[in-house]
Amino acid sequence: MEDKKKILSIKDIAAISGVSIATVSRILNKKGRYSPETEKKVLAIVNSYGYVPNQTGKSLREARSHTIGLIVPNITNAFFSCLAYEIETYLFEKNYSVFICNSGNTAEKEIDYFRTLAGKCVDGILCISALDRIPEDITARQIPIVCIDRQPKAAVPLPWIGNDGKNASCSATSHLLDKGCRHILFITSYLDSYNRLDRRAGYEQALKEHGFFVDKNYILERSGTEPTPIEVEILISQFLQTRLPLDGIIAASESAALGAMYALQRNGISVPADVRIVCFDNTMYSLLVSPPLSSIERHPQKIARQGSDLLLDLIEGKTTGEMSITIPMELIERESSR
Repeated sequence: MEDKKKILSIKDIAAISGVSIATVSRILNKKGRYSPETEKKVLAIVNSYGYVPNQTGKSLREARSHTIGLIVPNITNAFFSCLAYEIETYLFEKNYSVFICNSGNTAEKEIDYFRTLAGKCVDGILCISALDRIPEDITARQIPIVCIDRQPKAAVPLPWIGNDGKNASCSATSHLLDKGCRHILFITSYLDSYNRLDRRAGYEQALKEHGFFVDKNYILERSGTEPTPIEVEILISQFLQTRLPLDGIIAASESAALGAMYALQRNGISVPADVRIVCFDNTMYSLLVSPPLSSIERHPQKIARQGSDLLLDLIEGKTTGEMSITIPMELIERESSR
């Protein structure tokens, strides 16, 4: 009886199954030119012995590692974790493994991850960046990079896929204005060094288009010193102490909206009777609170799959880096803004 604890080579599998090494290789790599019966026999032996291909040798032969780096700002964020899940699942179907790197929205940590991933010889990188500019030593390595959601500057054109945050924020603010809101707060995200504030610009554009003055007192900027709900709860509580009128809130994330709701409830302010709220991301958390949150749907599955396809095309040399893909967003109206 064969020792099933032995680590087999392709040569061993060929000898046990009675076929050539070339046939075993074609079956393992799904290259065709073998019968179903032969495939069944070889795979039965492979599964029985728990054979694992030598990926190092394969990578050297193909000049590919079949690995992708994914840099995310905060893996605990529901939208980013959804994106990471969709990307990992989709790329696994394409025979790629994914290294998920959590930058913590910190520029220095993200740069370290870029260099670490380059050292691991990944075939490409998907990045939701905290950087305002990607360093030239990163882009000079000629590793295919696709930016998701945010568009940092770079010495060479980098492909991007995401949403039109400015237009979505403008639509959300207009929605509240159409509901009769006249004193609308905007709560920013924490972005570290990244400084293209599209959602804030959309909020300001909507106010101006409706003939309202942009009051900086109604823009609450997060510092990132506390978890989002806690920090926003503190910011809203401090704002309420100013006694400035308030009847609407645009929150850059669901967690920010939750913090705002906590603060309003503690101060006896009703949503939506007194203050209407709209947020971004539309994950399950928008439905788990009372009242349910009106939220901007960003379609993370589309972003993940099309972004992954774009990166794979770059790896295969099927496209250049000068490309942008915008995934449309839509406002899902629920009780928090009715």
